[in-house]
Amino acid sequence: MAISRRALIAGAGAAATGAVLASASTSHATEPAALARRAAHPAALPIASRNSVWTRSGAGPLYWNIYGWAFPHNAPIPEAEWQANVDWLAKDFAPHGYRMACTDGWIEGSSRTTRNGYITTYNDSWQHDWAYWSRYLKSRDMSLGVYYNPLWVHRAAVADPGKTVAGRPDVRIADIVTEGDFFAGGIGGDTLYWVDVTKDGAKEFVQGYVKYFKDLGVPYLRIDFLSWYEDGRDANIGTVGLPHGRANYETALRWMHEAAGEDVELSLVMPHLYHHAEAEIRYGDLIRINADADKGGWDRLSGGRQHWQDAWPNWHNPFLGFTGYADRSGRGQLILDGDFLMMNTFANDDERRTCISLMTLAGSPLNISDLHSNIADHGWAYTNPEVLALHHQGLVGKPYFHNATSYAVDPGSRDSERWAGQLPDGTWAVALFNRSDGPVTRSLDLTALGIDGTARVRDLWRHEDLGRLSTVRADLPAHGTLLVKVTPDDTSRYQAAFAAWGGGAGFGNTVAGHQAMGYADIDGDGASVTFAVGARASGTYRISLRYSSQAGGTLTLGAERPDHTVVTRPARVDFPATGGGWATMSGTVKLAAGDNLITVVRAPGDTGTIALNHIDVR
Repeated sequence: MAISRRALIAGAGAAATGAVLASASTSHATEPAALARRAAHPAALPIASRNSVWTRSGAGPLYWNIYGWAFPHNAPIPEAEWQANVDWLAKDFAPHGYRMACTDGWIEGSSRTTRNGYITTYNDSWQHDWAYWSRYLKSRDMSLGVYYNPLWVHRAAVADPGKTVAGRPDVRIADIVTEGDFFAGGIGGDTLYWVDVTKDGAKEFVQGYVKYFKDLGVPYLRIDFLSWYEDGRDANIGTVGLPHGRANYETALRWMHEAAGEDVELSLVMPHLYHHAEAEIRYGDLIRINADADKGGWDRLSGGRQHWQDAWPNWHNPFLGFTGYADRSGRGQLILDGDFLMMNTFANDDERRTCISLMTLAGSPLNISDLHSNIADHGWAYTNPEVLALHHQGLVGKPYFHNATSYAVDPGSRDSERWAGQLPDGTWAVALFNRSDGPVTRSLDLTALGIDGTARVRDLWRHEDLGRLSTVRADLPAHGTLLVKVTPDDTSRYQAAFAAWGGGAGFGNTVAGHQAMGYADIDGDGASVTFAVGARASGTYRISLRYSSQAGGTLTLGAERPDHTVVTRPARVDFPATGGGWATMSGTVKLAAGDNLITVVRAPGDTGTIALNHIDVR
């Protein structure tokens, strides 16, 4: 019996028992000290990110996915239904930026392969192949996204002695798998094998799979069930297959990363995210931070298990997942994926506005899974031009941080119901949420954004100016939200507490006299802070950095376009000691017209521990 995605979701939707969690943790008990470090200090290690053009652009993609049909039917979507939805997408949503249609699970029924073992269609019942649908979508100025794991090999390809590895005619497909090592072998699924990355020819097969889709014009690859590959365990089901180990898991990710380059966006789905996504941030663009969307609705958005676990899904709902991984998101880091959106499953418009507001503030993809046949009159939630403008500008916000403690350890360290993010033009988006079942009042003082006095505030759902305010406040109904644009008089200041932290940099607020919610601590080799700064014209701009450093040190500063074009070559900057107080360093930086990524990093040869509060670019 092949594993159905629905069977998995049914298990993952329940609260995991202590016994199952214990057994899941035991699979990594070879390093008990490492497990303790992972829980207490999940962001302690400086990590180099993949830093692709996709993550450097900010928010995730806008697209449509088949999940809304395949999940309730527990079956692959028929080709005619796929086409009907693609045509609907082209007409109603592509003009708003939703320019990709993507397949999803239920893939065991795709057994037709190339001579190198690569599947040619989503399902054997489909008349047309990937190439046809890639051309079809391209003719409508859209693209094809594909759900498939390059580590999967259909048993039909393994059984055919004529199938050989791309570029390695001496290696049969059967030579790169191990008998009995099935994708879902522990629960009766023997349709797909896992690739054994230790075997000769495995690298060519995996990288060839990525190249195969790249050559078909596929810009987006959703790679699922990664946790099952790594250790053969599921926190809710138990044993699901053979463990392949951490080293082999990282090897597989590295191969995909190398093959994808800047041409294919890699979406990593169902990863355990051990060590706070230490491997995934090196090799992926997106990570799933919550359980599957399942039937949708409020319970999946905010309900379910409310605590962290050290196995996928670390957090059950996107509110908590986005909050817990907010220190890993941002330009050049990771795009946090909250899974599929189905407006038809929510009870009312308050919940719909909350869902879209949360996904937008977190920089998540907005992935429509409603169908042409069931979306009813709810399409407005996806097409609000003022909300989409935030997404198109690459907004990636953060929840309000109370302290620097890991959210997995201290759920009070961050506020999942108050979010803010800064745009390249220096303006802000602020969202207040009500996750409770009764009315509440929420507020955020603009001093948290480093804004003294008042600023202009606009309600983006009501399309209404609220005047000049010093505090964003709202009386929210159950499951309601307020989403506003905040425009200060001075838009030249960019706050490090809301920038992208990389390489071990993180939040801090213990140095007295800081401005805004806090600052970014740069206290280790490779630690970096990246600001997205918009410039009206190319030229030389004056830049100042507010910082604090007990003993002083040096950092390196440079500026690039999101496409990696160097605008200001990295240069070392000396930061004199401030004795624990605050000081300002000033200089100049060259910027290109449009968006620039200004990065401050402790590069090789740099020294010192520095708290960076904000930069001013004039």
